Amino acid sequence: MLRSAALSAVLVLAFLMAGCVAIPTKSEPAAYTQAVVQDAIRLYTQEGRQAAIDHYSSSENVDGQWYVFIIGGDGYTVAHHNPEMIGRDPALRVDVTGYFYGDDILSATEAGKWVSYVFNNPETGEETRKHTWVVRHDGLFIGSGWYNEE
Repeated sequence: MLRSAALSAVLVLAFLMAGCVAIPTKSEPAAYTQAVVQDAIRLYTQEGRQAAIDHYSSSENVDGQWYVFIIGGDGYTVAHHNPEMIGRDPALRVDVTGYFYGDDILSATEAGKWVSYVFNNPETGEETRKHTWVVRHDGLFIGSGWYNEE
């Protein structure tokens, strides 16, 4: 009986370990950003569109330089921690260097796409290069990114 219980415990542990995936840390900004977007898609799937929009339209959404934004299929922003960005015309997605990044974001697929542009870093308040991971999901574009000078 004891041996059976020990064997069961070992099997349960083995199954748990087999399903474990290393969770990226902020020291791995690309992988961390992709995980943030995946978590946003998970919340959208589990809680629904409006719950996701409400959550990602609040300051709770900001984790240092990371936050999630959601853009509708028409190109207009539907969720962003900065209320001034909600409803933003897609034609205004031009950074301070003159680069129009809007079409690149809206060309993301279900597999995801990286887009880099200059944007205001909420952590520093400065215009900084942002590397954004965007995934098309259920007709929306869900993205997040990190900032650096490269």
